[in-house]
Amino acid sequence: MYVEDLKHDFYEFLTGKRILLMVHYDIDSICACKILQNLLKYKEILYTLTVIRGVEDLKRSYRENSTDVKYFVLINCGGTVNLVDLFEPEEDAIFFIIDSHRPTHLDNIFSDGQVRLLWTPEEDSEVPDFHSVYRDESDEESGEEPESEEGDENEGRAAKKRRLNEEAILKRRERRLWEAKRFDIIAEYSQYTYYNKASAIAMFKLAWFLNKDDKDLLWLAIVAITEQFLLGKIENTQYVLAVGELQAHSNRLKNRSSDSDGLTSLKITYEKDLKLVLYRHWTVEESLKYSMYTACKMKLWSHRGGKKLYELLADMGLPLSQSQQAFESMDLQLRKEFQESIEKLSEKYNLEDLVFTSFILQYGYRNKYCASDIVYAMLAILESSSREKPEECFNSALDCLTRNKKEVVQKAIERAKIITKTIYKTVQAAIDMKQIITAGNFVYYIIQEGCLDWFMFSNQCVLLLLAQFILRAYVSMSRNRKAPDLPLIISAPKNLDLGTCIILGIPPLRQNSPKNNLGRAFEEAAENINYEVLSDYFDTSYFEINIKDRTRFFDALTALFDK
Repeated sequence: MYVEDLKHDFYEFLTGKRILLMVHYDIDSICACKILQNLLKYKEILYTLTVIRGVEDLKRSYRENSTDVKYFVLINCGGTVNLVDLFEPEEDAIFFIIDSHRPTHLDNIFSDGQVRLLWTPEEDSEVPDFHSVYRDESDEESGEEPESEEGDENEGRAAKKRRLNEEAILKRRERRLWEAKRFDIIAEYSQYTYYNKASAIAMFKLAWFLNKDDKDLLWLAIVAITEQFLLGKIENTQYVLAVGELQAHSNRLKNRSSDSDGLTSLKITYEKDLKLVLYRHWTVEESLKYSMYTACKMKLWSHRGGKKLYELLADMGLPLSQSQQAFESMDLQLRKEFQESIEKLSEKYNLEDLVFTSFILQYGYRNKYCASDIVYAMLAILESSSREKPEECFNSALDCLTRNKKEVVQKAIERAKIITKTIYKTVQAAIDMKQIITAGNFVYYIIQEGCLDWFMFSNQCVLLLLAQFILRAYVSMSRNRKAPDLPLIISAPKNLDLGTCIILGIPPLRQNSPKNNLGRAFEEAAENINYEVLSDYFDTSYFEINIKDRTRFFDALTALFDK
C-alpha cells in the first residue's frame, strides 16, 4: 500500500520505536540514508543499520533482527520482491520501503498494510487493476450449492451430479482463462527493468516538508540524481526535471541562509559542466582521453584519434605543457576560458552533447567539487577494493559526503582515476583484439578469468560503465548498419572460488531509453536450458551463472534472439 501522509504515517509513526534501516549498497541509497539519519535524530529514534548487497543479505538481515525489531525501513531494496513471501514475517512486523528500482512487485503495492511504500501511485507506471491479477477464492467456494433433501426430490441424483459436474468444468475453464490472462498482464507489467527518480530526492522532500532541510541535505539529493544520470539509469528528461526542482530549492536555501563567514559557509551553485571525468582534479589531456564521451566521439584509442585530440588542444590554444599538468596548476586565464573554448569547438569535433547542467559545491576558499566528482569518488570507494569489507566501504562513502573529511575525497578521486584508466584500456584492448563479438541480434563481450583487473568488473556499477563504453565504442567503429539497434551482453568473473560469473545486458543505443527488458530474456534462456538461477540482484538486468554453463547459456540466448 502507498503511504499518503509521510509526516504522520511514517515519520511521526516511528517516534519512540526502534527500527532497522536496511540500506542498499549504492550511492543513492547512502545519500537517502544520510538524510533519513539526520531526520531521525530530531525525534531521537533508535535504529540499527545494515548494508544490503542482494536478496540473500536482505533475508539474513531480517532473520538476525526480527526478534528484537518490528519496524523496518528498506532503502532501494525490497520494492521489486514479494517481501511477505521472502520473510514470512509475524503479523505485527511493518515494512516501509523507499526504492527507486522498478517495476514494484504487485504484492507490495496491494499489501493490506504490512508493506508500506513511501511514494505516490503516479510513480509506478501502468499498474494493472487489482481484480485483473487477484481473485477471491471464497467467491468460487460460495458458488457451489450444497446438496439438500428438497433438491433430491425435484431432480434425480444422476441428473444433479451431471449438472454439478458441468458447472465445475465451466468454473475450471473460466479459472484457466483468467490465469492465462493474469499471466500475460503480469508479464507485460514486469517486462522492463528501470529506475524512478532517486530515493534521496524523496527523503529531501520529506525534510523540506518537515522544515528540517538545509544545504547539506540538498547536496546529498544532488549527488544521488547525478549518479543516476552519469550511470544512465534515468532518461535525460527525468534528469532535467529533477535538476530544475533542485535548483529552485538551492535558490530558496540561498536566500534563507545567513552565512557570512567565508571559511564556514557552504555554497551550492547551478551551472554548466562537461562530460569529462574529474577534469578539475586531473590533467586536461588525460580527462579528454579517458572519458567515455570524448573517447567514443573522437575514437581516441586509434592513431588518428590521438592526432585529433592534439588538434583539439591546439585549436583551444592549450599548449601541451599546460594540458599535461594538473588542471588547478594551469594558468588562471586558461582555466577560466577552458569550458567556453571547448564549447566553441564542439560542432567541429562532433562534441555537441558535451555540456550538461549540474551543481558545484564550495566551502571555504579552496574546497570546490562538482557533483560528478563526488559520484566518481564514492563509486571508487564502493567498488575498487577486494580487501575491504562492504560495511567499511559503506562508512568510507558516508565520510566522502562529510565536509571535514577532505582527505577521504582526495584519496577516492585518485582511485577513481585508476578505474577510469582501467575501463579505457579494457575497451581499447577489446577493440584491438576484436573481442567484441556479434552474435546475430546482440553483441557480447567476455572478460576472462585471467584478466588482471577482473575483480573491479565483478562490481555492478563499474561493469555498467564498461558495458556502456564498449557498446558506444563498438557502434562508433562498426560498419554494420544494425549496430545501433543491437543490445550488449557483457560477462565478468564474479567469484573464482565458486566458479561463478556476472552477466549484464544493456539496451541498444538507438533505443535512447534506459528501460531494459534483457532480464526477461535471461530468465527465458535459463528456463530453456533447465538452469537453476543463482541471481541475487534487485536489478534483473544483472544475472549470475556458473562459468562452466556460460557457453550453453549464450547459445540459448542466441536461439531466443533469433526467433
